[in-house]
Amino acid sequence: MDEAKITVFAYSEDKFEEKRVKTVKDVLKYKDYKVVWVNIDGIAYLQELKEIFNFHEVAIKSILRAKTRARVSILKDHIFVLLHQVYELKGGLKKERTAVFLKDNFVITMQERPGDAFNTIRESIRHGEGIFRKKGADYLLFALLDAIVENYVPILENISSQMEVIETKVLKDGDKEVLRKIHGIRRRILFVRRTIFPLLEIFRRLRLEGKEFFGEETQKYLEELHEHVMEILDIIENHREMANGLIDIYYSTLSMKTNDIIRILTVVSTIFIPLTFITGIYGMNFNTHVSRSGQP
Repeated sequence: MDEAKITVFAYSEDKFEEKRVKTVKDVLKYKDYKVVWVNIDGIAYLQELKEIFNFHEVAIKSILRAKTRARVSILKDHIFVLLHQVYELKGGLKKERTAVFLKDNFVITMQERPGDAFNTIRESIRHGEGIFRKKGADYLLFALLDAIVENYVPILENISSQMEVIETKVLKDGDKEVLRKIHGIRRRILFVRRTIFPLLEIFRRLRLEGKEFFGEETQKYLEELHEHVMEILDIIENHREMANGLIDIYYSTLSMKTNDIIRILTVVSTIFIPLTFITGIYGMNFNTHVSRSGQP
């Protein structure tokens, strides 16, 4: 875990500040802005967050537990969302927990490590691009969740490309290394599915139970985001079926090759067994010197 650091993005339609602060209490200096986004790398400030913003104890404990599943808590005066970001590292997939709080005009994100799917949002806010500075904290929460979902798309595209390469190798080679790669792809697909599937329930609850926290327009965005997750899950299911199909093709190809070998051996046997038999007969030692009486 990297050393925790706190970055503040405070903005209104006509002004913006980006600051690195030392304590959670320091972020209150920016409360007069329309939106205050506080990003914390690491979990060292959890107790301070709880005391200053009065966040629910369950939310804090969920962040501390390493194996907590993705979840959403819609409370009286704030929302807490815990979900996972997936990223590629050294040829494999890793996930990290990301916690997001929404309270009044504050959005607080906590991550396990620096670097994430939020860089595009930061750049848009810095340069006044898009509609961020015109919108409230509810829209920022939506945008952060949307960025996490969008981060799955290039991962799935990469998996799709790998399957195309493997399909060619299955038809051409069909060796055990190809089978190992297919099983590796299947594991990645299931990993992504397990990570993104809980978002369906999270977004459904945000839409239905969190209406008082979101403007009418943002509620529509959340509905679209829910549909987008469903589309991604459909893509994942298609990838899973394709991976299973590759396994079937592998074993079919292997069976065909085995049958070809058996046919060749059968032909060889058909040709050479009679020759061997004849050679064996003519190679026997017969005594051709026999007397007239039939005695040697």
